[in-house]
Amino acid sequence: MDEATLRRKVSEIEGAYQNFKGPFRVAYSIKANFNPTVIKTFVSEGIMFDLTAANELLFLQRCGGTSENVIYTSITETAAEYEKVVRNGVRKIVVSSNNGLTNLIEAVSKTGEAVNVLIRVNPEVRVKAELRFSLRHGKFGVQLDSSGDDSAMPMLRRILSTTNLKFDGFHFHLGSQIEDPSCYASALEKLEAFILNARRELGDFPVNTIDIGGGLPTPYGKGVPAPSDFSGKILEQLNSLIASFGRKFTLIVESGRYLSAESTIMVSKIVNTKRFGENKYIYVDAGYNNLADSALLRHEYPVEVVPGGSSNAHQKTVLAGRLCDSLDVFTTSSRSRLGGAEVGKLVVFREVGAYSFVLASPFHCQPRPYVLMKTAQGEHVVVRKGQTIEELFEDEGGDTLSGQGEK
Repeated sequence: MDEATLRRKVSEIEGAYQNFKGPFRVAYSIKANFNPTVIKTFVSEGIMFDLTAANELLFLQRCGGTSENVIYTSITETAAEYEKVVRNGVRKIVVSSNNGLTNLIEAVSKTGEAVNVLIRVNPEVRVKAELRFSLRHGKFGVQLDSSGDDSAMPMLRRILSTTNLKFDGFHFHLGSQIEDPSCYASALEKLEAFILNARRELGDFPVNTIDIGGGLPTPYGKGVPAPSDFSGKILEQLNSLIASFGRKFTLIVESGRYLSAESTIMVSKIVNTKRFGENKYIYVDAGYNNLADSALLRHEYPVEVVPGGSSNAHQKTVLAGRLCDSLDVFTTSSRSRLGGAEVGKLVVFREVGAYSFVLASPFHCQPRPYVLMKTAQGEHVVVRKGQTIEELFEDEGGDTLSGQGEK
């Protein structure tokens, strides 16, 4: 991992929204890469953190982060979970269902603490992206235009009338690897219309925060919109919302993949080759157990043989992993350079810092690899120790049945 890249990605997002007329915050989605050194780097940048689990809060606090910089967006929304994070100082919580709101009310009743509440809405707009979260009747968020309990208006009415709940604003997340930024403009139009209509029905209420989620794309070997392309589509619209609402609000832009992906490479070694018709297969000592998105999403990671060599224009090179699974074949991008691939050479996978080793599994009894970081001072330090096969054996239960395990 490269510390300088992590810091540069924060600056790129902040620079893109520097002309927003209200307070602006970047929030790192910790699920993308929860390595403590990554978290500590972002803590030192003074940004916020998007958390979806109480265990992530423990990681953040152990890394010097504070609960005041957390926006908590649970999927399960249990009362026990809410009580735990509230007791640990979290005061900005996003609710995504009426049942979740009931559980939050129970939690704050037990703790006696007041919290700021955002409603996660699903604008149901068309999104051109690798992963789309703004689907009609989707998993995430509640509808803007429904009257059922699990919709924005009844939940807003309930929050405004509940002691110890302070309505804070709205949150939406449209997708991942978004290709067309115009979907944000459509979502904001729907949200503005809802807010103005709700104020006519419920009276004036403050909107202190609007969180437009993530979606900033990582290149993975192809041209993608930059953060400035996204802000360029919506900055004028966001600034006009300040006038529409009659007060400034804090704008939050979340990012996990964009902030962390380009910071990291994975180094593997070619352990075997074969020719099959016009194809040359090269096998490396890594697999999708190290890069889960290569199988789940068929990410086209930029890949390079080191040292490289010339390639045969009439021969297709297929990059295969070491797992006994037909899915373990890496899709390579147009930026990949596989010429000169021979046993013993290295193969470097680039842009693997997000949703990679945090999703890793020990499939085929594979111990987890070392993780190193190049610091801003140019030093290389171990930030996660590699696992031995003996440690993996013990982690999987080891000698438990022979009476030598824990009781």
